[in-house]
Amino acid sequence: MDSRPKLDPAIIGTVPLSPQNSDVSQTALALAKAYAFRVRDDGALIFENKAALEQAFVFGPLVEPVTQPHWEAGLSGDAVRARRRAYASLNWPGAQMRVDYTLEDGQGGRRHVREIVEAIEAADGSLEKRGVLIDQTETVEAQQKLLWASRHDAITGLENQDALIERGTTLATLATRARMDAQLLRLRVTNLDDLGSVYGVECAERLLGQLARRLEGAIHAPDALARLNETDFGICVLGTDPAALGERLKAEIAEAPYGTPFGPLYLDVELVMMRMSPLPGSVEDALEQTQARLDGHPVAAPGPRRTVDMDVIAALENDRISLAFQPIVSAKTGEIHHHECLLRFRADDGRMISAGAIVQDAERLGLISQLDERALRLAIPHLHQTEDLHLALNVSAGTLGDPQAAGRYLSALKSLGPLAKRITIEMTETLAVDDPAAAARFSAEIRALGCCFAVDDFGSGYTTFRNLMAVEADSLKIDGSLIKGIATDENKQTFMRMMVDLAQTFSVKTVAEMVETEADAAVLRRLGADYLQGYHFGVPSPAPVWSRMAR
Repeated sequence: MDSRPKLDPAIIGTVPLSPQNSDVSQTALALAKAYAFRVRDDGALIFENKAALEQAFVFGPLVEPVTQPHWEAGLSGDAVRARRRAYASLNWPGAQMRVDYTLEDGQGGRRHVREIVEAIEAADGSLEKRGVLIDQTETVEAQQKLLWASRHDAITGLENQDALIERGTTLATLATRARMDAQLLRLRVTNLDDLGSVYGVECAERLLGQLARRLEGAIHAPDALARLNETDFGICVLGTDPAALGERLKAEIAEAPYGTPFGPLYLDVELVMMRMSPLPGSVEDALEQTQARLDGHPVAAPGPRRTVDMDVIAALENDRISLAFQPIVSAKTGEIHHHECLLRFRADDGRMISAGAIVQDAERLGLISQLDERALRLAIPHLHQTEDLHLALNVSAGTLGDPQAAGRYLSALKSLGPLAKRITIEMTETLAVDDPAAAARFSAEIRALGCCFAVDDFGSGYTTFRNLMAVEADSLKIDGSLIKGIATDENKQTFMRMMVDLAQTFSVKTVAEMVETEADAAVLRRLGADYLQGYHFGVPSPAPVWSRMAR
């Protein structure tokens, strides 16, 4: 293990790269995985330790100096433009730039790098540009692993309870809108501790892995599966006969043997289920009550929940609404293309919570159009602050179906002028086909203002591609339930391949949602998806901190 001290790459970005600091040792730079350089007037880079850079990035021999075309050959078009704009801003002494991008190495891989440059006044009065290139690949990959670990169980690879609560709430809300039932099914392995004590922990973990694979094969999109604790698993199912599913699971899980080094073993399981509703905390209630049933404790009826009616009104009146930004990246280059704006509410205790059930309550109260307008208003300052930032905003049925609300929303977009070109309006598939005439009119008007138009959650409803094309979408966002686990699901791969082929026929871009592993991302790239979104590339953040713009 490397015991040498590590330097935080962020420190390099805070040290002025002026002549008095030019004695920073090559050893210190190497510890920070940073490579110092100066910039010629023609944009060529002259590295102080070219050999170290060649070895780190597997470039092979670099030309001397590294010309601008040679360096930019490994960058995407978006990264090239962002980098050139950043350099153009270095026109006065003390000006600094920072730009993040991915760079292809000589073996087809990608390195995540940060380039920091400062303009320094030379003795003759001219501007000299000095900088460092920081290799952030290990840091970025470690962050991606942490993001995965925060939502998954390490032994089985399944999602954890927090992820199940989030997805279960979404399913319950979708079930209500589609007039379907959503159920939580809890499964407990009752003899796992006994098997572990006899055959060892490794054997018990091997059994859990086999059980997880069987459960994954037994459910279908958009159902959600998670490991809740050592012996319990949870499944949120939509529109499925829970009793029939329970019997089928028991047969597949308990009656078939599991292969182990000690011979075939069997698992004993118990099942209970509970209906979920879209009310806040419904999934948590179902989890508590199903656990109580399996534990043999009396199940208390859920207590009355405080209505969220006043929460919605108070949030609007007291500025308790904010946005979270989740990056959407180019499948080909890995560069950020735009961010989706997601609503967040600040609860009484200060916690920031996702929109979920509160949005549904706002729809019932006729306040949803106000939320749409507030989201647009909150997004505008970010567009002013960052030159090439592109944002996607969701629009609801309440806005689309109310001529006055739709008019106000369109007027707000029109007042943005050229900024409107950096906005994508997303409308769910169900909304697009429930009232295709209104959707088509709204789409035409926002496109006339320069905005892009996307159909969200495609594949979760029941419609035809032809109907969707009537609204002239610029892009389709494939529902995450059809994307998650696509690397090992041939049916999902077939569906995605068909969607990509159809979309390309109509010159429509495809966005794959809920991409949480590099394996899924690799398959989606191979299938031709244009853009990828999910926790693998970034969680929703209070600001678009992954922006590729120079700071």
